[in-house]
Amino acid sequence: MKKFLKISGISIGVLLLAMLILPFLFKDKIKGIIDDQIKKNINGQVWYNAESFSLSLFSHFPNLTVSINDIGLMSNAYAFKGDTLFAAKEFSLTIDVMSVISGDQIKVKGVFLDQPKVVTIYDKSGAFSWDITYPDTTTKAPEAPEEPSTMKISIEKWEIKDGTIIYDDQTMPMYAELKHFDHKGSGDINADIYDLKTYTKSTNVLVEYDGTTYLNGQTVVADATMNIDLGKSIYKFLENEFAVNDFKLGFDGAIEMPADDIKMDITYKAKETNFKNLLSLVPAVYNKDFETVKTDGTIGFDGYVKGIYNETTMPGFGLNMLIKDGFFQYPDLPEAVKNINMDLHVDDKDGIMDHTIVDLKKFHMEMGQNPVDARVLMNGMNPYDIDANILAKVKLDDVSKFYPIEGTTLKGLFGMDVKAKGKYSDSLKLMPMVTAKMDLTNGYVKSSEFPKPIENINVSAVAASDGDMKTSTFLLDYFKLLLDGEPFEMKAFVKNFDDPNYEASLKGIIDLAKMTKIYPIEGTTLTGRMVADMTTKGILSEVQAGNYLNTQTSGSLEISDLVYKSTDLPQGYTMKSGLLTLTPDRFNIASMKGLLGKSDYDITGYMSNYMGYMFGGKDSTIHGVMTMASRKFDVNEWMTDDPAPATAAPAEEVPMEVVEVPKNIDFTFNAAMDQVLYSNMDMTNMKGAIIVKDGIVKMNNLNFNSVGGTFLMGGEYNTQDITKPSFKMDMNMKDVEAKEAYKTFNTVKKMAPIAHYVEGKINMAIIMDGLLDKEMMPVYSTLNGKGSLSSGSVKILSNPVLGSIASLTKMKNMDPMEIKDLKINYTIQNGALIVAPFNIATGESKLAVTKGENHLDGSVDYDMQLNTPSGALGAEANKALSGLVGSSAVTMPKNIIIDLNVKGPYDKTKVSIVKTNFGEVDKTAMKDAAISEIKNSEQAKQVQAEVDKAKAQAEEEAAKQKAAAEAELKKQQDAAEAELKKQQDAANAEMAKQKQILEQKKKASEDSAKKAASDALKKGLKF
Repeated sequence: MKKFLKISGISIGVLLLAMLILPFLFKDKIKGIIDDQIKKNINGQVWYNAESFSLSLFSHFPNLTVSINDIGLMSNAYAFKGDTLFAAKEFSLTIDVMSVISGDQIKVKGVFLDQPKVVTIYDKSGAFSWDITYPDTTTKAPEAPEEPSTMKISIEKWEIKDGTIIYDDQTMPMYAELKHFDHKGSGDINADIYDLKTYTKSTNVLVEYDGTTYLNGQTVVADATMNIDLGKSIYKFLENEFAVNDFKLGFDGAIEMPADDIKMDITYKAKETNFKNLLSLVPAVYNKDFETVKTDGTIGFDGYVKGIYNETTMPGFGLNMLIKDGFFQYPDLPEAVKNINMDLHVDDKDGIMDHTIVDLKKFHMEMGQNPVDARVLMNGMNPYDIDANILAKVKLDDVSKFYPIEGTTLKGLFGMDVKAKGKYSDSLKLMPMVTAKMDLTNGYVKSSEFPKPIENINVSAVAASDGDMKTSTFLLDYFKLLLDGEPFEMKAFVKNFDDPNYEASLKGIIDLAKMTKIYPIEGTTLTGRMVADMTTKGILSEVQAGNYLNTQTSGSLEISDLVYKSTDLPQGYTMKSGLLTLTPDRFNIASMKGLLGKSDYDITGYMSNYMGYMFGGKDSTIHGVMTMASRKFDVNEWMTDDPAPATAAPAEEVPMEVVEVPKNIDFTFNAAMDQVLYSNMDMTNMKGAIIVKDGIVKMNNLNFNSVGGTFLMGGEYNTQDITKPSFKMDMNMKDVEAKEAYKTFNTVKKMAPIAHYVEGKINMAIIMDGLLDKEMMPVYSTLNGKGSLSSGSVKILSNPVLGSIASLTKMKNMDPMEIKDLKINYTIQNGALIVAPFNIATGESKLAVTKGENHLDGSVDYDMQLNTPSGALGAEANKALSGLVGSSAVTMPKNIIIDLNVKGPYDKTKVSIVKTNFGEVDKTAMKDAAISEIKNSEQAKQVQAEVDKAKAQAEEEAAKQKAAAEAELKKQQDAAEAELKKQQDAANAEMAKQKQILEQKKKASEDSAKKAASDALKKGLKF
């Protein structure tokens, strides 16, 4: 037994040790796979907290859990560049550990996301934000079968906790936002047929479609089980429940998607018949102590969707809603809303919207003693065949008896009586028979937010038609009120709905601060005071044709202390004072002073065609000419939807967003501004014209001072195609500090990085055009243009390029470099800056640039020719040349000419010598001079003298011996002659030997000279 326990303990210990060690063994492998797959497949910026990357076998033993914190994805695609598509506090996967060990296939069995934010966008052009994968550029043989995926996903369950889901489809347009989104799901998605179980809840749902809000703040729950047949693409509803607040629906049926068409056969029905559940859909009721509201009554709610959905076809649909004896009462109020009865049917069997039938057979409710009745039958959409009757009589004093209105008092008698029968179509000029009247007598509104009441509210409006548009009329007989004792009155009359003849007048005082305290506008601050006295009379067709002289419009509008700020305009707008006068064709701005955000303005001028702009005439463009003065105008504040917080990064680091220029505005702004801030530019003394027209902002002779110099600028910013905003620029800069230009202009940083090392003032002219990205930055690959750069004197400080040249040539005046009378012409082609040949004089040296290119990736490619006095070279180079040439025969060449190539990344350029020559000195003559010098050297003279001396001694000895032999006996003659011959032979041998020594020394001298010349040339070629 002890042995068994011992073995078991050891086994458990080994297992625990393995569980601790294995994750560390495979952590880098899995992280490497993730990083590799992201790099290969995702066209975006993926970030995550690398320190948080962890693996564990304990969380879901025996599976491996991979967790990453603070993960996100930002798109790099052009239309959505910089948009965050996904972010999460935590992302974890549960993985089959054996698949990790084998390395062939990784099986993901579970997914968990904590606080994710997922954003999906279709822009106006139809571009999809999640189209972020790189295209597959591999080529496969047609007959080759597709290789199976290396990652097999076998998910047992998945979960999303407290997420935010945003869907923005600008093509419809539709916007949906689900906050506090929780979701759980499970299903064997590897199977061909399986049940998918999901539970979804969002406690704050916003749905907007085509400008109408359908859900705002409601809680939505979906608890569903679906049977999925992947082979047949059939999705069947099994057990399910869908709820908005307390209103719950059940679904039956199926959706089939065998091809592009979607076949739908779905029925739905309310799962509960309590009237209170339907009442929960009414936000005003649901948000006020809904659980304590007493209710009664029953409902019926059901419908269907059946047919084919595709790009051209909609399925048929129907809806039935029945309310019987509905009742609700707040427990603290004396009256109830009772006898709520409704019978509504909506039907469209073929899915053609023009065939829709809406039949409200009955609607009745009693608010205390105030009944409301309605009946509406609408058959078709074009034309509308209408038969309607609406009758309401409400004593406003009674409203607080059946609905709690905290802090508000209402008084007055409201009445409505509408009858309509016949067909209506604006395009077919059809009008039903109509009699309609609405009135409010002795109205009174008082709010605790503003103790002064709106009183003496009296409204009378009547509409009448005998079935003919031309004889139809609408009369606003009067709209009067007193606000804190200040009167306001408005009247209007319109006849002939085919071509409206109108009369309107407005007179009185409007205190916006008081109005918004009584009727708050969510997310908006609006204060100020307007005194209006305006009248207008005319015919709409005359307005639309621009015949303003046939209309009568006059009056004035005086504005003071106007302040407007909203979620859509967080920067805010104020008008300290304004005086506007009206004529039939012009809206004259006598004076308008205030602030746009933090920027002050003082505007005078006019706007014309303002009525055509309001009423959509033939020319619906509003025209204007204004003079705008400002002490300080900050453009950066308006280049993004959100204002920068107080702790925001400097202006040059704040990303901008594309601002669309309206196409129906034609304004000319004559600017006179003391200071303008744009991006990281600080411009002063700005004068010139800014023209806004046809979706384009143009600059005309705009001159200003900035970065130490003066600017004259023309150009345009074009948003006619908002998906591809573009710009054109024609700019002249004079006496601008080169370093400041580098700091200020991103284009200079990108295409001329050497400007960072330049001291001195430069002049530059440039004509350029290209596209802009979503952050209002140039798309460099689209830039094209031309220009020039000049300077009387600049100093180029030590930098990577000059440092490399100086190091190679050993030149004294190359790094740093002083340049006089600089003149450079260049072109810009697809973002590459191409320099025309130019010369630089620096000291006694000359540098000719024969080819120059700066590329988008920061690399350069320059061909240069350096012509420099030999004295300007370093000591090593001069020494090598002196050893080659020799001072006694040939003088040192005056100029050394070196052809250079500078290539590579700017901060790591490689400088190489293409070829060299030595000015006026011929290298062959140099070689012959060296050989001649050797021949006439002192060493050669000494050798020749020794040979001559030996020869003379031998001849003298021979003469003596000959005389002795003649005096001696004749018998020794032969011996003497033989001895003489022997000595002569010896002398000849000695001479041959000395000659051989001479030849060897001559050859050694020649070899030494050649070696010295070769070494000198090699040293010269190194620079």
